[in-house]
Amino acid sequence: MSESLLSVENLNAYYDKAHILQDVSFQVNPLERVAILGRNGMGKSTLFKSILGLEKIRREGDVYLNGHNVMNKETFETANLGVAYVPQGWQLFPSLSVDEHLQIAHTPHAGEHEWTPDSVYELFPEIKARKKVSGTKLSGGEQQMLAIARALVRNPWLILMDEPSEGISTFVIERVIEVCQHMAERNVSLLLVEQNLDLALRAAQKVYILVNGRIVYTTSTEDFKEDKESQIHYLGV
Repeated sequence: MSESLLSVENLNAYYDKAHILQDVSFQVNPLERVAILGRNGMGKSTLFKSILGLEKIRREGDVYLNGHNVMNKETFETANLGVAYVPQGWQLFPSLSVDEHLQIAHTPHAGEHEWTPDSVYELFPEIKARKKVSGTKLSGGEQQMLAIARALVRNPWLILMDEPSEGISTFVIERVIEVCQHMAERNVSLLLVEQNLDLALRAAQKVYILVNGRIVYTTSTEDFKEDKESQIHYLGV
């Protein structure tokens, strides 16, 4: 058991006989922002699905959230321990309006930093103006705002955010970075999977590099910004 908010220990994940994640270990501490980087096909999204128990993935190892081993828990049980998920592609419901997405997801929190539908509307006034519209009728950027807002109103300790820059404008990317940078002020930690290196380095404090299903490199974002050789070697940028 770890004192970290999230501790992944020797995690292996398989799709049938394909061994995708291989002995992956890392931590996210309270109020920390962590980015998982890597090229396409390296297992980044599989890592999130393995942590949450999504899809038909065979898992081995241990995943501790708030001190609880969640490897044998259902996804909803893991979520109830204080984790929220912003999936790649947003996965909104066409039958629900913007406001209905937020009202259904809202989980009241007794602390002083509770996120409510009203407070996320202050954060994202663009979606407040369209609160009665179906979530899937929004622009790509607005759908990303709604997906983040839906995660925030669950009042989690940790948010997993999968490729938030995909399909959105530079303006919305800047909004996402700003939200990520200020999560700790509301007692929320962040685990981010991202292809956009600039977003990741500005949003996070620590970087893990995933290559062929293994963590091969760990450093602070400040040090990684200066390590151009490793950026080229591991990411091709």
